[in-house]
Amino acid sequence: MKDDNAHAKSRRVSANNPKSECKSGYVWREATASDLVCVTPGTRAQTKDDNAHAKSRVASSAAAGTCKSGYVWRETTASDHVCVTPGTRAQVKDDNAHAKSRRVSANDPKCKSGYVWREATASDLVCVTPGTRAQTKDDNAHAKSRVAS
Repeated sequence: MKDDNAHAKSRRVSANNPKSECKSGYVWREATASDLVCVTPGTRAQTKDDNAHAKSRVASSAAAGTCKSGYVWRETTASDHVCVTPGTRAQVKDDNAHAKSRRVSANDPKCKSGYVWREATASDLVCVTPGTRAQTKDDNAHAKSRVAS
């Protein structure tokens, strides 16, 4: 996700407008309501899944706020605390870095052909591949199980 953030401008139709639509093949990530980084549809699906599983990946009691061993915060945004694998977080970084280049235009959040919104959260409109969106959906669904106890 951090790499996605780094490429955010190059994946938008209008690099200087953060609310611009994604170029063909990309969708908004939506890790949070304000996450408009363009990623592949797969990345958005992964983000959505990570969000669904977020609570299950956070430590309870004394270790509250930490992920279980083998997981790290996804970080689609600074407040994104869904626990995912380090590889998924690296994908998020890449998707965020390419967000703007995956949008159709600067004024439209639609993704370019081949990309879909990641949807880590309802507002995650980062354009990612369908595989990344599927992974995001799975991570969200397993979030509770990945939190340290």
